[in-house]
Amino acid sequence: MADILIIAAIAAGAFFAFRSVWKGEGECSTCGSAAGCQAHLTGTGHCSVAQDMIKKADAALGDK
Repeated sequence: MADILIIAAIAAGAFFAFRSVWKGEGECSTCGSAAGCQAHLTGTGHCSVAQDMIKKADAALGDK
């Protein structure tokens, strides 16, 4: 019985993960700032949050 519950939980997780990817709305779909982001609302431009994150990661890697 426990095996069936584990398999059902994994299947449900896989289903919702696939559904999230399928219904995603581009690079801003999982961003917490997507609701107020002009790039997301207009469909043009680039996500400033993502660009800032990449800039900080590049700077941190450059220090090493």
